[in-house]
Amino acid sequence: MAAHRSLLFGCGGRGQVHVDVYRALRNVELAAVCDRIEERREAFREKYGVPAAYADFEAALAEVQPDIVDSATLPGHRVWEAETAAKAGVKAMIFEKPLALKPSEIEGLERVHTQYGMEILTNCQRRYFPQFRDGIIRDIMHEKIGDLYFIRASSKGNMMGMGPHIMDLLLFFLDEARPKAVWAMAHTINETGYQETHLAPESILAEFWFPGDVRAILDCDVDALGSPGEESFWMHLHFDCLGTKGRLYLTQNQGYWYQSIGMAEPVHGESSFMRQDWAAQRDFTQAVADWLDGGPPHLNRFELHKHAVHALLGAQRSVYAGTKIALPAAYTDEEWSALRERLRGA
Repeated sequence: MAAHRSLLFGCGGRGQVHVDVYRALRNVELAAVCDRIEERREAFREKYGVPAAYADFEAALAEVQPDIVDSATLPGHRVWEAETAAKAGVKAMIFEKPLALKPSEIEGLERVHTQYGMEILTNCQRRYFPQFRDGIIRDIMHEKIGDLYFIRASSKGNMMGMGPHIMDLLLFFLDEARPKAVWAMAHTINETGYQETHLAPESILAEFWFPGDVRAILDCDVDALGSPGEESFWMHLHFDCLGTKGRLYLTQNQGYWYQSIGMAEPVHGESSFMRQDWAAQRDFTQAVADWLDGGPPHLNRFELHKHAVHALLGAQRSVYAGTKIALPAAYTDEEWSALRERLRGA
């Protein structure tokens, strides 16, 4: 089987995670890297034995003619990157999260996807952790703890930091159900550190109404309880799920456990970012090439992840409106900007 050619766009910290798994893939090869900073791209080319390195994205697309673009760039230019790649004949483009910051960006990506037929994927690779991919957690939620009625999902960091991972997994656990309504509150605009590029209120608490009378509280907040024992905010991610007959407690790094009525002791399982992430990134990337070869649809395809983006932006729209709103909700870039100015002033 002929190998698909991939171009890595962005040789920063996340790019290292993306590129490292290519040595373990079957039907895809890393043909080139692209980064405007010469020192970074040449370091990647030498360290990983990549055939070519480019400073200009459009030149790289023209010369390499990749089937896949693996983008590990910062958010803010996703629509331009996607349309430029699609016009060059790229079949699939992987984006780091967040996929979009503003309403116009997710709308622009929808247009590119529809107009050119290029597959767009979000690197929420946790769906490929075995406890998620193999249905273990969903089985617990839907079969072991009775009728699920409440989920608390929490992370430190703002809504566009870890928020996309939380919402992506939440929708995955709920069999891609879409929230019907949201009520949210927020405070503070911080434009230092990662928040300079991951634009969102620094602290937001949102309540979502899902089909089947399932309620979810999403907490993306520097002051959130987060996961006990974690230091880096990137590692704070956990779910507390209540059913009519039991409870599931799931953390990113410290395993999970559930207990139902009649069980003397809880059942424990593994959930470890440090031990599971490399294999998940490998399987995520492999699944892109397999999908292009006619394999199963990718778990992180645009048709699914766009609903996570709409839910996150819907929460911000609720803050702007100051009330509970029905979803999906119309939200404009002007309202998005006005909310930031309001919170900045407050």
